[in-house]
Amino acid sequence: MAARGRGFRSAGETARKRLGEAAAGHGFAEPEVLLRWPEVVGERLAGLCQPVKVSYSRAHRLGATLVVRVEGARATEVEHLGPRIIERVNQFYGYRAIDRLKVTQTSGGFAEEPAGYNGPPDAAPTEPSPAARARAAELTRGIESEALRAALTRMGAHVLRHGDPPEKT
Repeated sequence: MAARGRGFRSAGETARKRLGEAAAGHGFAEPEVLLRWPEVVGERLAGLCQPVKVSYSRAHRLGATLVVRVEGARATEVEHLGPRIIERVNQFYGYRAIDRLKVTQTSGGFAEEPAGYNGPPDAAPTEPSPAARARAAELTRGIESEALRAALTRMGAHVLRHGDPPEKT
């Protein structure tokens, strides 16, 4: 039987090639920056933003703009940390590839609200269910200080209420 093509390719090799093609379409010279984003900028910064694309300006010969996506109110924090992000990405590339950062702020969208969403800010917060209150009391049972236990129980019940099914009106 005659062999066809170049033989078997690993799934990783095929995926990396496809990712490289997709990354190039978004201006990334190296798909590695996408694959290793937490290593490139650090776990904390990677938790705040994700790279979206790199755009090049005709006015600037060197240095591109890195566009990052940020959810919610973290945009201001990421803008403040922009120089650190740029520095770390450039260290990864080994030269001054990026000289500007553009932050694109997103939300959960219209179809689905972000986790923990409890209505518009001016809406009255929903109260925790009896089940959430009981679970919070169970979790704080071993705390000796009564005031601390009561405060943690109230807070825990409000945190746990997000796991409650929505009340029918």
